[in-house]
Amino acid sequence: MQEIDLLIIGSGPAGISTALHLLQQDAGWSERMILLEKAAHPRPKLCAGGVTRIGLEALRDLGMNLPLPIPNVEIEEARLVYQDRVIRVRGEPEFVVYNRIELDAYLSDFARQQGINIRENESVQTISLNPGGFEVETSQNTYRAKAIVGADGSKGITRRLVDKHETPSRVARVIETVNPAKDNQPQFTQGYAIFDLTPSQESLQGYYWEFPSRVDNIPSLNRGVYDSRIAPKREKANLPGILKELTVTGQAESTTAGLQGHPLHWFSPSNRFSIPRLLLVGDAAGVDPLFGEGIGPALAYGKIAALELHNAYRKSDYSFKYYRLRLLVSNVGRYLGSRWLVAWFSYHLNWSRVFMHGLWSFGKIMFALWPKPGPLYSMNPSKVGSAGDQTGDSVK
Repeated sequence: MQEIDLLIIGSGPAGISTALHLLQQDAGWSERMILLEKAAHPRPKLCAGGVTRIGLEALRDLGMNLPLPIPNVEIEEARLVYQDRVIRVRGEPEFVVYNRIELDAYLSDFARQQGINIRENESVQTISLNPGGFEVETSQNTYRAKAIVGADGSKGITRRLVDKHETPSRVARVIETVNPAKDNQPQFTQGYAIFDLTPSQESLQGYYWEFPSRVDNIPSLNRGVYDSRIAPKREKANLPGILKELTVTGQAESTTAGLQGHPLHWFSPSNRFSIPRLLLVGDAAGVDPLFGEGIGPALAYGKIAALELHNAYRKSDYSFKYYRLRLLVSNVGRYLGSRWLVAWFSYHLNWSRVFMHGLWSFGKIMFALWPKPGPLYSMNPSKVGSAGDQTGDSVK
């Protein structure tokens, strides 16, 4: 049995961010924590791959140079569509699309370079609470840890432990597919992504998306449907049917072959984010309920978790009783809280055409008046690889 101060279960963006932020608190944490990963990077991961500015800023603050040296597509315009009405939200960039498999592998490599111990191909089998902490049995070892960070996603073992102390979990449905594309398609040349809420007329509590992306640096279109299920008593939408209907017609590459789906646990201010000696980050704590965004908030969760953990170990108080408050008043807590509020009203009322048209009129005014953020980073050509570069591509 190995004794360790802290176990972080999951080496995705939330787990890596938590570990890196702890190192910023004290370099000695590299010897006091272990990250457990049930697979090995690069590992399969369902995800549209969009990283918004809250996540990009977290990466920058962790010492990573932007744009990251992996294939990506910069999205300068998000088009919010309802029937024939469009709201255009612009940024420099508004968000960046990465292949999630490559992004996670890059982050794990970066973390190892900082001295973080990541143990791959080691899945957690059981977690039991003892007087001095948790005993964790994995496929390779047994650990005794004073505390645990649950960064193992919406269906992970840590989420299930906390579910015992919470009201029924809040789960959204997501399906997606990735199809071949060409560099000269408008989504790439104009750098835009589509969020189409028109299917709300088909019981959908969410939207259809279409993101340009690069998989192994090959142009692709990631398409999918997000259904928040915030109003659980409403009829369930036919997600495969919506995806098939809204996928661009008249193109041989537009197909729903390879369709995959997964659940998402979404954020609510009333979620339970911790129990004594265990706190949750990332998808385990809750994704954005409005758009199902997970990567950006996951990276931002890490900073808040690291502050709570560092104080807990300094005081030998592992109740994590201030984690909820610390999280809710933080930038990421306010970000997710505002999205939860908009999602709650919007997805309870999106069946109404009158409400949706009113929302679009209000949205156009709001985005016209809202202050535009400045460029996130300089678009120096020396930082951006060409389409054939191993370092990746930024498409405008």
